[in-house]
Amino acid sequence: MTIADWLLLVARWLHLLAAVAWVGGSILFLTVLRPALSGASGEATLSGLAGREFRNLVDVAITILLFTGVILSVNRLTSGHATVAYGVVLGLKIALAVGMFYLVWFRGRRRTSGAGEAEPGGGRVPRTFTANNLLLALGIAVLFLADLLGTLFEAALLGS
Repeated sequence: MTIADWLLLVARWLHLLAAVAWVGGSILFLTVLRPALSGASGEATLSGLAGREFRNLVDVAITILLFTGVILSVNRLTSGHATVAYGVVLGLKIALAVGMFYLVWFRGRRRTSGAGEAEPGGGRVPRTFTANNLLLALGIAVLFLADLLGTLFEAALLGS
């Protein structure tokens, strides 16, 4: 393996690690931490502290994902093995990731409402339709598309 191969391996590993930290952390936060704190004394304080620390992790993950994503995309797209299908799936993955970044950086800076909390304008939003749940769904979709990209690239390498 060349130095360039090792650098690409490290970039892929960092990209995967950042994605797993963000999506896995979201799963833990929404399915374990939030229910465990529900109704506990000091719930808002503890949830706020955990949310702030998790946001710091997400900010670092986003930085790593952006940097490594550019490197990996350029590498694959210039390899001569990227098909039209690969480009379409990559475009969809990037669009969903940009949507996630938007939710975190712009919408996520405001407090999202949960079940039974009043929304601006007097409406109520069920807990299912929160920005955090949307982020998790998008993150899971992005991980699926990443795996699909790997499969498409391998198929192109094998000539199938």
